[in-house]
Amino acid sequence: MAKDKFQEVLAKFPLGVSVATLGRGGVESALTISWMSPVSFEPPHVMIAVDKLHLSVDFLKSTKNFVLNLLKADQVKLAGVFAKQSVQGENKLAGVKTREAPSGAPILTDALAYLDCEVAKTLEVGDHLLFIGRVTECDVLNDAEPLTTLGGPRYTKAKKR
Repeated sequence: MAKDKFQEVLAKFPLGVSVATLGRGGVESALTISWMSPVSFEPPHVMIAVDKLHLSVDFLKSTKNFVLNLLKADQVKLAGVFAKQSVQGENKLAGVKTREAPSGAPILTDALAYLDCEVAKTLEVGDHLLFIGRVTECDVLNDAEPLTTLGGPRYTKAKKR
């Protein structure tokens, strides 16, 4: 099956756009996530899919936690900032309002909502890793429409390393 056809089909189905923030002890990273899904109500779990070649994969594996920050429809530029691959020493969170979640990862305080998660399982599927996160805390931060991928991503995709 052609990758272009698969992407065309996915562009017809709205997926929420989020930023996964990672961190502990002042060392932080963040990446845009458009493949996220709830997987269990009891106990609550969500899944994020991350390209195996993304620079944040090793950090995510070592911290064993993430905050999934669901973005508002007017945060397309912010999604673009975190969709770009990090440069050594770059702090993509500079200038972004955050507070620390119980897990130690940053919460984007201007996001629509957040889910603070502990990595419960990691699965390799094709060119992505699925991180299953047990939700330990969540909240709605703002009343707004969500940012979705309907019509295709409107932010710049990360380049492979």
